[in-house]
Amino acid sequence: MIQGVCVVTCLLFLTSSKFKPMRLINSIFIISVLILSFTSCQTHPRSAVMFRGDAQHSGYFASPDIDTLHGVKWKFKTNGYVFSSPAVFGQDVYFGSNDSTFYAVDKSSGREKWSYKTSGYVASSPAVTEESVYFISSDGYLYALERSSGKLQWRFNEGPEKHFSAPGVQGLQPKDEIIADPWDMYVSSPVWHDNVLYFGSGNGNFYAVDANTGMEKWHIATGEAIHNAPTIYNDMVIFGGWDRFLHAANLETGREIWKFETGKDTVNYNQTGIQSSPVVWNDRIYFGCRDAHVYALDGMTGKLLWKRFNRYSWVINTPLVRDSTVYYGTSDTHRFIALNAINGDSIYSKDIPAGYIFSSPVTTGKQIYFGGFNGTVHAVKAKNGEKMWEYRMDASVADRDSVLTADGEISNDFYRRVFKDGYNAQTHEVAMKGLYSVGSVLSTPAVSDGVLYVGSADGYLYALH
Repeated sequence: MIQGVCVVTCLLFLTSSKFKPMRLINSIFIISVLILSFTSCQTHPRSAVMFRGDAQHSGYFASPDIDTLHGVKWKFKTNGYVFSSPAVFGQDVYFGSNDSTFYAVDKSSGREKWSYKTSGYVASSPAVTEESVYFISSDGYLYALERSSGKLQWRFNEGPEKHFSAPGVQGLQPKDEIIADPWDMYVSSPVWHDNVLYFGSGNGNFYAVDANTGMEKWHIATGEAIHNAPTIYNDMVIFGGWDRFLHAANLETGREIWKFETGKDTVNYNQTGIQSSPVVWNDRIYFGCRDAHVYALDGMTGKLLWKRFNRYSWVINTPLVRDSTVYYGTSDTHRFIALNAINGDSIYSKDIPAGYIFSSPVTTGKQIYFGGFNGTVHAVKAKNGEKMWEYRMDASVADRDSVLTADGEISNDFYRRVFKDGYNAQTHEVAMKGLYSVGSVLSTPAVSDGVLYVGSADGYLYALH
């Protein structure tokens, strides 16, 4: 349409009685450049939807608050855990499942529009543009699919995906054996910016790839897995990983600008690593860490502004920063916390019956939404953390493996039963399957038109309203 208007306007100018022939060559050149510029604008999308909404992971959705929960509008069944965080673009919801499949579902009806099968689980959250959908599979590929049909456009081989591994990780036996961390359940989620995709990999590399062609622009080797979503700030891309560093690199070249070191644990490899994605607010970078801290850094220099200790409890989720307040959940202490974004002072700390909180909080303004490891979704008031409503998955209510206490918390008796024969990789795998059996919500919600979309370990994507 824009091209047509441009061409018609130019033709009228050329045929005008005031037009002078001696300017013909220069005019044709200018017109050609204008047409090519408009064509370029049409070819390359200007924006995209991705993890927590945008490339800064703001977590804000321009939707009416869900003041009262009416129930399940629909739910869509897959054959695997849904750890992927959905992205809503237009009339569709896009997400992956650990059944190795990526799905596009109509957001109103919950009917499948298309699906695409990969060779590995899809715990990545997608980046979606007008033309394409991008996501990562544990088979080691970044996929680009046509958004309207799900047809493959290209795929980029990032190398084999793998979990963070260390000797006797989490204190598992035998102590000298290299063991994959059972709590490293995500893969990286790509961020789209100016037609370039930025993402990490289990092989320790961080990549920049052309979104049109799938050709690599540059990569950085960190040495350890990178399993979160990077963020864009000015001319930098910022990301963290299992190497314990938050990195800032130049968008165009990958040149390191700064890096910030977090806590170290070489005994049990428990209080170490960054699974949280960084978020940008007011020229500051905020992120959580497995060293039990939330950090605030100067965005330009990477210098520490403040940090908050959380009683040896991991902060896996990505903090929400809004109205000068930082919101996040903890793992072992089961708290939902609000801090002053400027100085880190406490505003409130609420005990939430959610089990471990890995799901990242999002907001529609007055309310905040997040999921829990015990198979729940919570809505709280942003100003004071008071409960608005809670939804429990059917699997959480049924609790077939007696994982939960009467008040919905994860039971110590469950762990005692599982680990009575030893604390090793095999018994820990049994424990994880037990936890997932209650429909754990590790997915981060997306909200659109008063409907909340979120995945569960029970294999469903839910639409709650």
